[in-house]
Amino acid sequence: MRRVVFDSNAIDQIAESVGAFEALKTAVTAGDLEVLYTHVTMDELTAIPDQERRSWLVLLMADLGRLVPTGSAAVDFSRVNFCRVGSDADEDLMDALRSGNIKHTRDALIASTARYEKCALVTNERRLTGRSREWGIDVLSTRELLSEFGVTLS
Repeated sequence: MRRVVFDSNAIDQIAESVGAFEALKTAVTAGDLEVLYTHVTMDELTAIPDQERRSWLVLLMADLGRLVPTGSAAVDFSRVNFCRVGSDADEDLMDALRSGNIKHTRDALIASTARYEKCALVTNERRLTGRSREWGIDVLSTRELLSEFGVTLS
């Protein structure tokens, strides 16, 4: 079974590609795929200003996956009931994933969740991909994930 944690930017291509959602939903139902997401993912999706797009992406994410606590905690970013308090080693991981920039804390929380859950991170962000791989996190783009389940994006 393939297990993945979604970054919020990874759901867009699924929403926009004919047959993508259906293929992933079929894989989830068959037990071939487990999709996880964090409160950070949902916080980012619910901040989308376009109400129709926001609703569509939130519903897709919620239907495909299940909510899990973040792999680490960050003051002013984490929701207490939806995060794990980590060790000093987790602080090193968070600092590295943030690339020294507090603006990347949400991405670091999602990547740390993939590491904690021992599954792949699905993201389309290059900086996060590189930093995550440096810490041994398997990373897939949305295109790569869909390809694994028979969907080719044009």
